[in-house]
Amino acid sequence: MTQLRWGALLWIAGLVTVPAQLIAAAQWPQRYSWTSNLISDLGVTTCDTFDVGTRVERYICSPAHLLVNGSFIVVGATLLIGSLLLWSAWPRLRTGRVAMAFLAAGGVFVMLVGVFPWDTHPEAHDVVALAQAVTQWVGMILLAVASRGNSAARWISALTIVSLIVSVLGFVLFVDVLGGGPSLALGRGLIERVAFDTLTLWSAAVGFVLLKTSTRTSTDVGASRLGRSLRSR
Repeated sequence: MTQLRWGALLWIAGLVTVPAQLIAAAQWPQRYSWTSNLISDLGVTTCDTFDVGTRVERYICSPAHLLVNGSFIVVGATLLIGSLLLWSAWPRLRTGRVAMAFLAAGGVFVMLVGVFPWDTHPEAHDVVALAQAVTQWVGMILLAVASRGNSAARWISALTIVSLIVSVLGFVLFVDVLGGGPSLALGRGLIERVAFDTLTLWSAAVGFVLLKTSTRTSTDVGASRLGRSLRSR
C-alpha cells in the first residue's frame, strides 16, 4: 500500500470520534443534548454545574470522558500523521507541502484538546481549540489552491472551499453564542459542531476522494513520487 493510501486511510480514521462521542453521550446520567451541550462537555472529568449565572449554565456529568478525550488524541494523531504521508500528493507541490504543514500542526492542537479537558485546563483547552481551527483553516485554504489543476483534484478543492465556508460561518455564530447573542436560539451545541465537526468530516471526505483516486491507479508509486496518480489524473 502506498503512502498516499495510508495517508487517506488515516484521515478517514479520524471519524473514530463519532462513535466515541455517541457512546459517551449515552452514559450520561442526565440526557446529553446534542443541540444545547458543547462538544467539550463530553470530555469534562467532574460532575458539576458549569458557567453558573450565564445563559449557557448547564449540568455536566460525563462518566466516559476518558473515551472522548482519548478519541480527540487519536483524531489529532491521524490528521498529523496523515498530513505527513500526504506531503507530496498535490498538483501544486510547494503549496501543497505548506498546506500539509499547517494541517499537521492542526493535528497537534487537536491532540492537545484531549490532553487538556475543559474543566481542568479551561484556558489551555480554549486556546488549543482556537489554534486548531485557525491552523486548519489556513491549511484548507492552501490545499484548495494546491489542488487546482485536474478533475480529481478539483473535487478536493471544491469540497475544501465549501467546508471552509461552513466551518468559519459556524465559528462566527459560535462566538455570538458565547456572548449570549441571538444565535443562541439555534443551539450552542449545534453551532459548535458546525464550526468544529465540519473540520473532521472534511478531512475524512478528502481521505475518501484520495483513496478512490489511488485505487483507480494501476501503477503503484514510490515514496519519492508520492501522489503521482492524483497529479496526473
